[in-house]
Amino acid sequence: MESSAVPVITVPATNEATAALTDWLIRELVPTVLKGASLDRSADGLRELPAITARHISRPRRLRVHVRCLRGVIRTAESRLRHYSKGRSQYPIAHGTGHTILADQVPVLPDQVMDAAARIGGDVAELGSVAAALANRVLFLAGAIIGSGQGAVPPATTCAAAIESYCSVLTSLWDADPQARVELRVGG
Repeated sequence: MESSAVPVITVPATNEATAALTDWLIRELVPTVLKGASLDRSADGLRELPAITARHISRPRRLRVHVRCLRGVIRTAESRLRHYSKGRSQYPIAHGTGHTILADQVPVLPDQVMDAAARIGGDVAELGSVAAALANRVLFLAGAIIGSGQGAVPPATTCAAAIESYCSVLTSLWDADPQARVELRVGG
């Protein structure tokens, strides 16, 4: 599959579907990106959190442990970025051609994955929890670490792992819910 062609899913707004997507975002996608950013302990901590269920979605206060953990991950990632950026105004990357690429120019995650994460963040925020919004912030921070060249792997490797994770959650949702629709959109 080309990195520019990524499926997009539309699912009914049920607590079960929201829980599955939120669980994927917090316990799968974010840890995958954190591993790429050399934040393995933070990634492992998120994976060890309780699975997010429809009960969590119906009572968002149940996501407090997830919120606390994500806030800790944010502090760690921000600290790592401050450490890397001492004396720099931006996070340059030495490219093989001798050019410098700024971290915000390096695509770490495809737009479809970031759009899905943003949508999940908004949906969960409407229900009364900031957990998914905090997960989005972690994605941006970890992406900046990877994009700065300070991660464990190149941005393309993290992008491929994120696409694989995204396609996996789409497949499981599609199998579990006949109302779900999967479309293929080609991004630029």
